[in-house]
Amino acid sequence: MSNIGKNLFQLNRLPEITEETILQEIRRVADLIAEPIISGAEFLKHSNISMKPIRNRFGSWGNALRAAGLAHRWHGKIPQKGKSSTYSAKLSNDEIIHTMRGVAERLGKTEITIEDIEQYSDIGIGVLRRRFGSWRKALEASGLSQPKIGKRYADEECFENLLQVWTYYQRPPKYKEMGLPPSEVGGKAYVKRFGTWNKALAAFVERINSDLEGENDTPAVPKKKEATKIISSPLPEEERHEIKLGLRYKILLRDRFRCAICGNSPAIDNHCRLHVDHILPFSKGGKTEPGNLRALCEKCNIGKGSTIEQHNSSF
Repeated sequence: MSNIGKNLFQLNRLPEITEETILQEIRRVADLIAEPIISGAEFLKHSNISMKPIRNRFGSWGNALRAAGLAHRWHGKIPQKGKSSTYSAKLSNDEIIHTMRGVAERLGKTEITIEDIEQYSDIGIGVLRRRFGSWRKALEASGLSQPKIGKRYADEECFENLLQVWTYYQRPPKYKEMGLPPSEVGGKAYVKRFGTWNKALAAFVERINSDLEGENDTPAVPKKKEATKIISSPLPEEERHEIKLGLRYKILLRDRFRCAICGNSPAIDNHCRLHVDHILPFSKGGKTEPGNLRALCEKCNIGKGSTIEQHNSSF
């Protein structure tokens, strides 16, 4: 197997989480963001730490920016250190409702969670409960709703979704990003199934690398056929229509996460969904091997049908 199939996945995280390492990470990510304002959502796209330890240490994202010397890159008024709940307590009910709706609009959904509010606003959950009586009543006042208890997903559904999200970000996704498009399975479903988010990522990495390690393996051939039995070897991978998860990622990586026909990519188009397609259709004798596979966006893949097109190697 070529080197492209080895060590594809590495988990990025801080070696230790202290106040100083958090501030260093905030400053590092700030240098990567060109926009004058740094939102928590934008920070999470580039960081190696989640928002939870930041809020635990500093009380709010605004306070963390101020501690890092970046108060000028916060979108609103930064409350005094340790006083984020006091700050949100001064907001009117209408201002709180407006903020909650703004979080929902930013996430592109009408069902939000307490975690969404904690990550994308400086409103204290205790303030919400005191003002409206409960989290549910706060949602009702805002015209929003809480996600229904999630369905149970099989490992394969979780891995398929994670591959899509990993392709979108072109890196290991953060837990909070699993609640945003293009993910269709929330982070809680992974924690419920695998124990923790890190264990879910580890299971996914193990599955991918297992597929790649076995890519060129040849099926075992029995040394001797018994007279009373007919032993048939399983079909080699290239003779199977199904494209394993690991091989799909290998092709997406090789084609730089872009459609081989039009060049579209999830990185530039939120609606772009990439598939791995046979160049010479499997129904016409095409093999399931890297040389006959390419990344195609959904639009080009549907438009192609079963016609045979030449691989465009410029992407």
